[in-house]
Amino acid sequence: MSTDMKKYLELYSKRMCMIALFYLINFGLWELIAPIISGEWASFMVYVLLFVIVLLMFHKELKDELLEIATRKLKDGRFYLRWLIVLVIDLALTMFVLWIANTYCNAILPVNNENVKNQLNAVPLAFGVIQGCVFAPIIEEMVFRYSVIGRPERKCMWLVLTMVSIVLFDCIHIVAPLEFFYYLAPAVILTLFYDWNKNIFASILLHSSINVVGYLALLSGVL
Repeated sequence: MSTDMKKYLELYSKRMCMIALFYLINFGLWELIAPIISGEWASFMVYVLLFVIVLLMFHKELKDELLEIATRKLKDGRFYLRWLIVLVIDLALTMFVLWIANTYCNAILPVNNENVKNQLNAVPLAFGVIQGCVFAPIIEEMVFRYSVIGRPERKCMWLVLTMVSIVLFDCIHIVAPLEFFYYLAPAVILTLFYDWNKNIFASILLHSSINVVGYLALLSGVL
C-alpha cells in the first residue's frame, strides 16, 4: 500500500470516527449527565469535550489548514470582501425567513433560540458565548464540512456529500420538522463557502460570524 493511500485511509478513519463521536457524545453523554448537572451545563460540558477531541484528533490537519489560509486567503483583500458579502446574504435570507414565519407560519421559528437563551441564563455569559461563537463553529465545521465532505475529487461524489452535509447540519439544530427551513439558508451558505475556499477555517470564520450576530440579536432582545 502506498504512503498516500495510507494517509488517505488514516484521515478517512479519523473523519468517520469524529462523526460518530459527535453524535454519541452530543446525544448519549448529554442524556446521561443532563439529569445530574442540568441540560444547559451538560450542553456546555459536551461541547468542551468535543472541542478537546477535535484538537487532539485533527491538530495536524488544523495546523495545515490554518497555515494555508494565513499565507494565502488572509493576505488577499478579496477574501474579506467575499466573507462580508456572504455574511450579509445569510443575514438577509434569515430576516426574510423570519418575516415569512411571523407572517404566515410560526412553526418555522426554531425552538433552539429559546434553548440558547436558557443557556445564556444558566451558565456564565462568557461560557455561553464561547460555546456558541468558538466551540460550536469549530466543532460543527469539522464534523459537517471537513469530516462529511472532505475534498472529494469526483464532482458527483461532492454533490452527494454536500447534500448529506446540509441535511445533517440542518437536522442537528431542529426540534420540529418545519424548523428545517429556518436553518436551510445558513446550512447551504456555509457548505458552499467551504467548497469555494477549500479551507475549513474559512467556513469556521463565517459560521462564527453568523453566530456572533445571532447572539447579539438574542442578547439585545431582537430575537
